[in-house]
Amino acid sequence: MNEICKSLSAIGIIIALITFPYLKSKNKSNIFLSSYFLISGIYALLHYNLLNNGNPSIVAFLYATTAPLVYLFRPISYLYVRSMLTKKITFKKWDYILILPAVLYVFDVMPYLLTSFDNKLRLAYLLIEDQNNIFRHPVTYFTTPTFHFTFRPLFSLAVSFAELVMLYKYFRDKPQTKTDYPTTYNWLWTFSLIGATLTITLSVVSLVLNTFDHQVKLNYDGAIVFMNISNALFLCLNISVFLFPRMLYGLLAEPETNTSFTFRPQIIVNNKVEDQIKPSFKLEEARVSEIETMIQEYFIQEKPYLDDSFTINKLSESLDIPIHHLSYYFNYHLLKKFSDFKNECRINYAIQLLKEGILKKYTIEQLYHEAGFSTKSNFYRVFRLHTGKTPIEFLEEINA
Repeated sequence: MNEICKSLSAIGIIIALITFPYLKSKNKSNIFLSSYFLISGIYALLHYNLLNNGNPSIVAFLYATTAPLVYLFRPISYLYVRSMLTKKITFKKWDYILILPAVLYVFDVMPYLLTSFDNKLRLAYLLIEDQNNIFRHPVTYFTTPTFHFTFRPLFSLAVSFAELVMLYKYFRDKPQTKTDYPTTYNWLWTFSLIGATLTITLSVVSLVLNTFDHQVKLNYDGAIVFMNISNALFLCLNISVFLFPRMLYGLLAEPETNTSFTFRPQIIVNNKVEDQIKPSFKLEEARVSEIETMIQEYFIQEKPYLDDSFTINKLSESLDIPIHHLSYYFNYHLLKKFSDFKNECRINYAIQLLKEGILKKYTIEQLYHEAGFSTKSNFYRVFRLHTGKTPIEFLEEINA
C-alpha cells in the first residue's frame, strides 16, 4: 500500500504538470483540473512519507502547511465540472462557502505555520514514529483533530453530492447534449463518479480512524480494506485523464459527433444552393425548428452580425449549438451559406440606417462600419449583390 501511495503521488503531480501547458488554451477549466491533480499528488506524497517512515523534512514541510488544500479537493472538482458545463469560469456568492472551510483552517493552524522549521521537524519525527501523535500533538489552535476527522468527510460528501446533482440536472434539461457531445458526457460522469466514490471511501476511513479514544487504529482491518480501495480509486482517477485526452481542449465548444461530411464550394444563385450534396445525417424537424427560433431571437435581440469578426464558431459557442447542426440548418434548410445569411442581415440593417438618414450626419465609412463590414469595397460588393445598386444609388431611388 505504501508503494502505491508513492506511485500515486508521482502520477498526480506529473498529470498536473502535463495539464499546466493547456491552461492557455480556450478551455480555461484546466486551471481547476491541474489544481485538482496537484492536490491529489501532494496528499498521496504526504501519506506515503507518514506511513512508510519517509523523509521527515517532507513531512515537516507538508503536514498542516498543505492541510487546507485537502478541504479544497472536492470544491475544485465541483468548480471544474461546472465550468466545463457553462464553458466559463465564474464565482457566485455561494461559492465562497466552498472555500470557507479551507480559509478557516488556515487561521486554525496559523500558530503552527509560524513556528520554526526545527519544531515542525521534531513533530514530523513523532508522526512518522506513531501516527497516533496526530491526536496527542495537535497543531490546530481553535479546534481539535477529532473535529476535522469528522467535519472534513461530511463536508466533502456534501460537495460531491451537489456536483452529481448539478451534472444530472444539466444533462436532464439538455438531453441533446448527450448526443452532441458524447466524449464530454462520458468524461464528466467518469470523473465525478470516481471522485464521489473516492470521497465515500476516504470518509469511511476518516470516520473509522477517528475512534472514541482518539487513537488512529491503522491496523484495523476494515480501515486497511478501505485504504486499499481508496488507493485503487486514486489510481483510476489519475489515469482517467489519459482515456479522455481531448477534454484538455474543452470540447463543449466544438462539435464531437463524427459527421464525416464536408461541404464543397457551392454557387449561390438567388440565395439557392447549386450543386448541393446530400448530408450524411438528418436533423429532425423539431430540432431544426428549435435552432431556427434560437437564431432568430438571438439575431433580433443581440444583432451579433454587426461585429465584423462574427463567425459560425462564435454563433455555435453563444447558442451552445454544435457547428455541424448550424451548417446543416443553413446549407440544407435555408439553402444558403452562413456568410450569405450574415451579409443579408447586415445589408438589411444598412438599408434601415440609410432610410433613417445616417448619411445626413455621417460618411459612408461610418455606414459600413455600423453595418458590420470591415472594408468599403466588400460592403459595396455585397450591397450591389443584394440590391443591384450601390448605396448612393439606392438612397437616390428611395428619395426620388
